[in-house]
Amino acid sequence: MKKHIFEDIILQNALNFTKEVVEIFGDLLNKGMNITELAARIKELTDKLGREAIEAIIEELDRIIKEDKRRKEKWVVERKDKKRLTTVLGDIEYERTYYKSKEDGRYTYLVDDALEIGRHDRIEKGVKIKLVENAIEESYEISSKKACPEELSKQTVLNAIREIGEVEVKREIKEKKEVRVLYIEADEDHVPLQDGSNETPRLIYIHEGKEEKNGRNVLRNVHYKAYVGEKAEDIWIDVANYIEENYKEEKIEKIYIAGDGAPWIKEGLEWIAKSRFVLDRYHLNKYVLKATSKEPKYRDKIWRAINEGDKEGVKKVLDELIKAAEEEREKEKVIEAKRYILNNWEGVEIYSKDKDVIGCSAEGHISHVFSSRLSRNPLGWSREGLKLMAKLRVFSKNGGDLREIEWGKKENINAGSYKLTKKQIKEAVRRIKTSTNEKINNITVLNIGKVTPIYRILRAIKYAQVI
Repeated sequence: MKKHIFEDIILQNALNFTKEVVEIFGDLLNKGMNITELAARIKELTDKLGREAIEAIIEELDRIIKEDKRRKEKWVVERKDKKRLTTVLGDIEYERTYYKSKEDGRYTYLVDDALEIGRHDRIEKGVKIKLVENAIEESYEISSKKACPEELSKQTVLNAIREIGEVEVKREIKEKKEVRVLYIEADEDHVPLQDGSNETPRLIYIHEGKEEKNGRNVLRNVHYKAYVGEKAEDIWIDVANYIEENYKEEKIEKIYIAGDGAPWIKEGLEWIAKSRFVLDRYHLNKYVLKATSKEPKYRDKIWRAINEGDKEGVKKVLDELIKAAEEEREKEKVIEAKRYILNNWEGVEIYSKDKDVIGCSAEGHISHVFSSRLSRNPLGWSREGLKLMAKLRVFSKNGGDLREIEWGKKENINAGSYKLTKKQIKEAVRRIKTSTNEKINNITVLNIGKVTPIYRILRAIKYAQVI
């Protein structure tokens, strides 16, 4: 390894680290700094130590592979090449050996294969995961700054998201669940695009009702789904498939589809067996308020009729409001509210007739799942970026873990995968531990016995338990 062997580099890095910590302490005493500045200085130092350790470990592993007899039987050394890779600790640079297979003439870097580093990788997977996890909640720019010490572009974040692709939580279904009632709630957001147009990402979530947790009501076994650009029939076929895969449909007595009454939501009634429509009370209340904005005294009358399932009573009150309207604009508002309520009357009336109806919280969910990231600020998404982010948002809400999914196109990085035997591993660890202890014993500061920061670190290294 360059000029020094592995143990020399590790020990020298430990000594340098201790000296720099002492220097930081001196700066604290002489120049003064607050806790934030102190933490930043130490983090910068520990990141540097970590990068140096990674470089040393990779190059030592490369040396062990190169000297192995089994390797010599199958692979011919071609040359040494450097590689630069961005990690969560910052950029590292290391040398590794390039080989040619005696069997089929393939070329590969065996140490990269062993560490699952792709030929064209410039950023390691851990950084990409952080980039995407941050981007789910914050802008690409903020995400790029938080992922690692190096400066990464917004395009790098988008590339990481593209590499992941459209993700969805897939859980192993051991046995389908039995429920009597199932609830489906649906809504859409309105998102500005870069070309000046708008897109309407659609959110559907399926759950088994409400339950109390920590003093508040939450949805039981909720599962979110996001759709951008799909036809209504494709959306509901996908929802129907989810229900079929997860529930014993013959045991389900009723399925409620709740929303604002949009045609694409009501189309679900044609695809989901045993389904009934429920009008979202948020939108119902919105139209009641619109109709009574100038005559609030009529508000209670409308709600009384609605709660009693009295369609004629609702029509009567709204007709009175139309007659009472002094301006044409106010009259149009009442007419619009009347049309909306009566066109969705089945979804209004069901509240008074069916005790299993629990209402709809789609407006709150669309805000929490979509709007807070997709439309609250005028971001200007591309259609591709919007679709991928909508899928990532529900993936996150469903408890998905980016570390558990397959990422984009897989390089053939394991074609020349090289594994050490247990005997080789044991021997390598023994040699490094023995050599390290010998070198530490020759360091004066340890032999003096005076307890200093350097002494503590070297003593910890000497007596560390290496497995």
